[in-house]
Amino acid sequence: GKIIMSIKDVYCPIPWMFQAVRNNGDVRICCQANVTKNQGVVRKEDGSSYNAGKDDMNEARNAKLMKVVRKNMLQGKWSTECGRCKKEEDSGLRSRRQYEQEWGFKLEDAIKITEQDGTIKTNDTPLVYYDLRFGNLCNLKCRMCGPTDSHSWYEDWLQLYGGQGFEDTHGYVKLEKNNKGRLSTNDYDWHNSERFWNHIEKNIPNMQHVYMAGGEPLMIERHYDFLQKCVDMGQAEKMMIEYNTNMTNLQPRVLELWKKFKTVKIGASIDGMGEILEYQRYPARWKTILKNLQTIDNLDKNVHAWLACTVTTLNIFHIPEFMKWKIKESGFKKINSGKKLPILTIHVAHSPSHACIKTLPLEMKQLVREKYDNFKDWLINEKLDPNTEQAAMKIINSIVSYMMSGDTSDKWNWFKEYTRQLDKLRDQSIIDVVPEYEPYFIGESLKRIDDNLEEIKVQQEQTNV
Repeated sequence: GKIIMSIKDVYCPIPWMFQAVRNNGDVRICCQANVTKNQGVVRKEDGSSYNAGKDDMNEARNAKLMKVVRKNMLQGKWSTECGRCKKEEDSGLRSRRQYEQEWGFKLEDAIKITEQDGTIKTNDTPLVYYDLRFGNLCNLKCRMCGPTDSHSWYEDWLQLYGGQGFEDTHGYVKLEKNNKGRLSTNDYDWHNSERFWNHIEKNIPNMQHVYMAGGEPLMIERHYDFLQKCVDMGQAEKMMIEYNTNMTNLQPRVLELWKKFKTVKIGASIDGMGEILEYQRYPARWKTILKNLQTIDNLDKNVHAWLACTVTTLNIFHIPEFMKWKIKESGFKKINSGKKLPILTIHVAHSPSHACIKTLPLEMKQLVREKYDNFKDWLINEKLDPNTEQAAMKIINSIVSYMMSGDTSDKWNWFKEYTRQLDKLRDQSIIDVVPEYEPYFIGESLKRIDDNLEEIKVQQEQTNV
């Protein structure tokens, strides 16, 4: 017989008490839904997206897609938008859905307040949790990223792809030269909208958790005003604020503000150390980042931090070395040092395809496995405490399991082409950083990217964060 999913295995509190905003201000179900065709964006009847800079944020909570997802959950059905969590749970990774169960908002509560078609009364269910991406102002241009997440990408993007801009969920973004001669656009300035801030400030008394990413959130001026408002209204001491930050820009004023909050969580986007990090998250400097990590490691008890490590085709061979460093040398007292988040907090890049480890050809996957098996031997010989050893084994096994769970090696040529072109633009060389790739990059003819225009259109998917 067919196994019927239990509702509890599908239920997630997010569609009830949470609201997420993309870098361009488009409202979406949840950032994990980025892997679907619609990127989880909620639309109005006329097909245009709800946008936090222009539209009623409350109305967006009962958009058609929101209702469908809630209804599916209460019937024990997975929605396409929840596919990433489903895949991760199937590979033995811990999904966002599972993390979010810690909210006091239980399945019973959801059933009580949801109508047959998935509608909820928004006044009776205040938003207590926000995911805000304040535009795309960012000082890095990470290789698994693109111009929707970082304005620093603009020049390289046009050099790579031609054209005058790029696609985003709200349409084509055309780049213009500003008075400084730099490429720019206003499509990501929605967070300067008074309408948005009025909505947010009205709701500060209900807020329990605000997650902020960018761009780079610590570069956004308005974010400092927001923190100050939470402090002035006496809400900060009841609130948890959480960041995804590249750790390049830690200002004394933010350290002062953080002291006033109940909890501060910092997901530091660090995918390795030294030249691997500097290559994957160009033009980051490991020395600066390490110094900032050490500062964070010594902050008050209300600050919790972890290394949010994105596993890609670029750092897959480096992960064991990075874990050895974390276990043996980093000396961190706080960062990934508890039972809850041991060693590293791993995310695998699902897209773009050139960054996804399923794209590796079989012989490279075998090499990865060998390297990881050697690391397992090291773990056993080190006689570490059982918790650490188990955690490390689990990380290694789940990466291998994800890598082997599919074969997209038809995109391998695209990976090589993309990497070559970007290396040329940035005066870098993958072989210096990942010597394992040498056989693939030496002596092969250099095709121009223009020959692949069709392929490029397909490939212009944005990264998932």
